Amino acid sequence: MDYLFLYMEKGRYVLTIEGVEYELLEGEFALIQPGQLFTTHGFGDCVVPNAHLDFFYNPLREKSFVTTPGMTVLNKYTRLAQPGLDVLGLKSMPPVFAPDNPKKMKNTILQMVEFHKSNNLASILKVQQLALDLLAQLIENSSQRPPSDYIEHRFKAKMEAYLSSNLTESLSIAEMAHYVGYSESHFCLIFKKVFGESPHHYLVRMRIMKAKELLRTTELHLEVIAQYCGFANASHFSKTFKLHADMTPTQFRQNASAEMDEV
Repeated sequence: MDYLFLYMEKGRYVLTIEGVEYELLEGEFALIQPGQLFTTHGFGDCVVPNAHLDFFYNPLREKSFVTTPGMTVLNKYTRLAQPGLDVLGLKSMPPVFAPDNPKKMKNTILQMVEFHKSNNLASILKVQQLALDLLAQLIENSSQRPPSDYIEHRFKAKMEAYLSSNLTESLSIAEMAHYVGYSESHFCLIFKKVFGESPHHYLVRMRIMKAKELLRTTELHLEVIAQYCGFANASHFSKTFKLHADMTPTQFRQNASAEMDEV
């Protein structure tokens, strides 16, 4: 019925809007337009200030309401809904974005959240004023292309989360590229630029780091650690570990244990 504006202050969200998934990372914003069906899924301890707002005047405003989970058929309420931003020529407005001036946009939405708590005329007028200011910021932001460092930041955050969550899997370049929506060749170029090494080398290094953590903090058998960290077997794990750590997993565990005893 109205607009829903979100700011990802902490944590990570996956928004599914009209069947399409969007990842919302810390410091990013999302705008869900009237009539769009959506679901949210948070990861970790999420802090997401948000505000329902009207950008446009509607004489039936008092009859409008915030939809509740499960309400998907709203045809009879279309007269109460706000128009979409396409009336302003903003058809290409992405649902998730990082504005040129994030601090200003963040302050605007946080002020709106505070004024929403007071149900009086002055607060209502202030919220509407802030909503118009927010609309102006959105229009200004829509005319700007995302900076390359922002695109690289999103790429880095998505790949770190994806790889750390799939260390046990045998990941191919094709699977990684598909996850971020790139061709394999373009994915490898972007990955090397962002991480300074190939996807294979970075993934192996992550697996070795995880293995070191398990060797230091657990008594798990090498075969189990190999499985947890995505190696084919204990032999493959030991050979790869020695290549990167200049010692065998057993030697590393013994050294880590001796250091703990000294402490």
